[in-house]
Amino acid sequence: MYMTPIDFIDFGLRTFMRNPFFTPERISLQQGECDFRLLDAREGLVVRLGPKTSFFDRPSRSVCRWPGTRTIPRQTPHHVPKRSWIANEFATILYVCFGGGDVKLNRIAASEKQGEILLTAGEGNVVEKIDLTKLARDNSPPLLFLQPAYLCSSSNVAIRSVPCDASTMSWARAPYVYQAHPTDDMSTPAILCLAGKTLIWRERIEPGESRDYALGNVIAATANIVSKLRPTSQAHPEDRRVAVIQLGHSRTNGLVSASTERSRNNSLRMRLREFAAATKILFESIRAREGFFLCELTNDSGTPAHVFIQLNKSDFYGGSGLVGFAIKFLSSIFRLSHLSLGH
Repeated sequence: MYMTPIDFIDFGLRTFMRNPFFTPERISLQQGECDFRLLDAREGLVVRLGPKTSFFDRPSRSVCRWPGTRTIPRQTPHHVPKRSWIANEFATILYVCFGGGDVKLNRIAASEKQGEILLTAGEGNVVEKIDLTKLARDNSPPLLFLQPAYLCSSSNVAIRSVPCDASTMSWARAPYVYQAHPTDDMSTPAILCLAGKTLIWRERIEPGESRDYALGNVIAATANIVSKLRPTSQAHPEDRRVAVIQLGHSRTNGLVSASTERSRNNSLRMRLREFAAATKILFESIRAREGFFLCELTNDSGTPAHVFIQLNKSDFYGGSGLVGFAIKFLSSIFRLSHLSLGH
């Protein structure tokens, strides 16, 4: 058995086309322009940068890059105001202990010529590409997402760590999440890429509509989503519009969040009450066995909401930092011991 010249040509073309950097159309980018192209199976993406252009990515996700590009570590994708050294130390403590404070990401920049970078979504993960300017034109509020779900973003996307209120805590199950929104310039696409297990799909939830999702499968949601935990044994309240849940009805209703719209009263009492409600939600999530609770997500606003869900999920997240590690450890103890919730 031997290969004919046609077989050699076919083999060479197939090998060349499997190259992740191959594209039938070579795009020429100007300074400040970038292009995000997903691979066929969405297991990664190729980021093409124009001259003197940069983007942010998650550390250890860059697989291959062209000469002329460089990585600048520990860069902040949001405006950092001038502050005292005490405020800087406090931000560092929030980052190390709770996963809050200033966001620190890698910044990959191109030099005088165009460059390309290949990023991986991670083992078993796929990429979801989101244009935040389209969400903003849809009058949707900023997007909240889990910190491990972040893969990369264009330089015109502002990303901050925000503490979870009781509503966000019910689906995020972490002290802090990332908040992303485009900068003031809405003429240029603001691209955010998230990574999730096996498959990621997006649902648009109209005002007054509601959905049920399993714990751990929601990786991102716009800020106008109201979320609460509900035992799987209870039916969805389809006969009425889900209103803002007040804490303290009963043990079950105590698991529910208040509205995602934070109270405009910045008094210490309201903050402590919100912190206590979020902590209670997190503790119940830690104690809950898989399949015992689900997330009921409702759009209780007047604008469309967007939710991003992954088909499969990894272990209990719990957040980053030292507190996140402690939450994961405590969750593993509860789940291994099969403690009953007392319901």
